[in-house]
Amino acid sequence: MQFPEALKPARRICLLGDNALLARDTALQLRAAGFDVAVATQIDQLAAQEGLCCIVVAPAGSGSRLGDPACAAAVRAQCAAPVPILWLAPLDKFEARLAAARAGVEGFLARPLEIDELKARIETLVQRQDQPPCRVLVVAGNAARLDGIEEALARAGMEALRLHKPLELFATLSRHHPDAIVIDVDRPGCDGVDLAMLIRQDPAFLDLPVLVLSDDGDPAARRRAVAAGVDDFLAPPGTRADLALAVMMRVERSRALRSLIMRDGMTGLYNHVSIKEQLLREMARSKREGNPMALAMVDLDYFKKINDTYGHQVGDHVIRAIAHLLQQRLRHGDLIGRYGGEEFAVIMPGTSAAAAGRVLDDIRALFAAVRLKADDTVFHATFSAGVADLDTVGGGVEPADLFRLADEALYEAKHAGRNRVALARADGAGD
Repeated sequence: MQFPEALKPARRICLLGDNALLARDTALQLRAAGFDVAVATQIDQLAAQEGLCCIVVAPAGSGSRLGDPACAAAVRAQCAAPVPILWLAPLDKFEARLAAARAGVEGFLARPLEIDELKARIETLVQRQDQPPCRVLVVAGNAARLDGIEEALARAGMEALRLHKPLELFATLSRHHPDAIVIDVDRPGCDGVDLAMLIRQDPAFLDLPVLVLSDDGDPAARRRAVAAGVDDFLAPPGTRADLALAVMMRVERSRALRSLIMRDGMTGLYNHVSIKEQLLREMARSKREGNPMALAMVDLDYFKKINDTYGHQVGDHVIRAIAHLLQQRLRHGDLIGRYGGEEFAVIMPGTSAAAAGRVLDDIRALFAAVRLKADDTVFHATFSAGVADLDTVGGGVEPADLFRLADEALYEAKHAGRNRVALARADGAGD
């Protein structure tokens, strides 16, 4: 797949390999998928690369000078900012996996591998880098200790939300959706483990990392904490950096697991269930803050014909191509989901239907210019879209209403000839 000149890839990676021919061949395949790829054959060449979101190390063989994952430290030393490393091992051996893990390598793949597998793993690592700073709810009765915890989290780049009154716990959790909670409460009749038990009673917070600080070193207290679903039961640390590290590790693991559950395996976008949940959340926020919000339904044109003509593997490539293009051209705050087989939902906060329609029409024109390949055949594909916003829906605004209006506009775009964007009419207009 070849993207048009007007499209500037948003994801820049560097392929580091001592076999220049192999590295260039892999780089060509990644560029065809829309990545901006630089090739290096020496570690010191990385210093000249800027704006990298991932480094792919591809040693030529077990005897390669890049074959020992321990050189990851030298790779990182050349980078001005932290960049995830994906290791392409010549063979899938336990020893190689162990060495890579000990070297702190974020991703590991072994040859032979499919290029789609490599692209998917890169996207996963990039998405982790794109995560916003984690927000941690700190529940503490002692103001001085709360200040110390907040300062430690801030130094580690985390945002702390303060809570003095445990009675407001659930309202605060529901309103702010923190990435983790640190509890430093030891009151008669209610301590941190008690609060953890209350949190675990609510299914909405089963995956929320809970860390409890306690001066109680009795093994029975630790067993009680484990039984309550506490992730970490820590003594108030002499150095609060230990607490910050524990919180960060828990949050990173929770986000990774949540991403696997919420994301579509083929495209890395939100899946059907997750995009509906995101719409509910964004609608509530927009109504609360009085801001506009648009929803677009995007559907590939004549997709069955593409599958029937070129095969399902090519059809999958087309789906990945449109997903990648939407990710590149939409804003960081826009939310994209794979709603069905070849249908996508796009949530655009702070945007009217008219403005969203203009953006999607530009993307539509770009996608129509993408050169898609099936063996030696070059072809093009198009999509249609329907857009609705909160103002389009009359009366009580529910997600189902917005989906219905965007779907109706999508039907109008299809009926009018496809390869176009249609805006929904106000609910009830024309009745």
